[in-house]
Amino acid sequence: MKKNNELTVKNGPLEIMLYVVAAFGAALAVVTELSHHYPAIMELCGGTQSGCADVASTPFAKLFGVPVTYWGLLTYVTFVYILRYFPVFTLPMAAVLMGAEFYFLWVMAYIIQVFCMFCLVQFGTVAVLFALALVWSLRAGNLKFPGGIWAVPVIVLLSFGAFAAPVKLSAAKANLQADGLVTYEGNLKASLKVEIFSDYECGYCRKFEPEVEKLRKNHPEALIIYRDFIIPTHSVSPVAVSYANALAITRGPEVFLAARKAMFENQEKLYGYLKERLPDVNFTEDLKTKINAKVDADLKRAQSLGIYQTPSIAISKGDKLTQVVRGFAEYEKLAEFLK
Repeated sequence: MKKNNELTVKNGPLEIMLYVVAAFGAALAVVTELSHHYPAIMELCGGTQSGCADVASTPFAKLFGVPVTYWGLLTYVTFVYILRYFPVFTLPMAAVLMGAEFYFLWVMAYIIQVFCMFCLVQFGTVAVLFALALVWSLRAGNLKFPGGIWAVPVIVLLSFGAFAAPVKLSAAKANLQADGLVTYEGNLKASLKVEIFSDYECGYCRKFEPEVEKLRKNHPEALIIYRDFIIPTHSVSPVAVSYANALAITRGPEVFLAARKAMFENQEKLYGYLKERLPDVNFTEDLKTKINAKVDADLKRAQSLGIYQTPSIAISKGDKLTQVVRGFAEYEKLAEFLK
């Protein structure tokens, strides 16, 4: 009789609800990913200026280089497979998902301090899935895994830790090695660090300069790092970059900053501006080596952050990289990440 009751529970309304909730979660993962490519879908979450768009632009939107939405879809498919063929592991799998969702909630609340509505709905979906799996497993007697019911909170914590630990361990990657910087302004030991990737012939980079001025004015405590990202089709930019870095290396940050500002102001006649001033710089072999090393380091930094356009901004707080904004953005948008 007990066996028949177990079968009834396993094939009853609770199991059907588990399939339905998992399907909803998978569909939500698909919609979330599509919203990153289609602004019309992003409007469901508030548009391109919403928290959803902001979270999608952070390094936390990918795991091992793959969008977390893809991982989410895969885990839901795996959950359904386990529910169908290995029901005893349904609750442990739900616990893993719950731990992962606690990680994403932690990232939004304490790391980037921006919330995505899609992500919050996904958190609620997994919470419901976990609760249903717990009740279903208790009624069906599917607690035969090691540790039984007491293993569930342990799995949740281990899952959370598995996702959170790399963030802590990778903090060193966000370390900017400030001692070796040459194109910067501000306190090298500042907690708030802003990296600006630009190209001297980039029209949007010139348009972004007033926003940089606002950033400088409103956040005097920040360390602002100017990094070069040369657009391959720009023929004058490599020369401008060499000139700017030569000044930074040989004459210091203040001279560099003045030249940087002047080059953007003279962007439409940049070639002539440089032609008049290049003879004043002695490009020794040692200087050329240092310039090339700096430009290469900036490019590698951009690639590590998934930056392939200018202007782009990377924001770090303490030893944590918290936000990457790709493309032109007004200061008012950046301000929420600089708090």
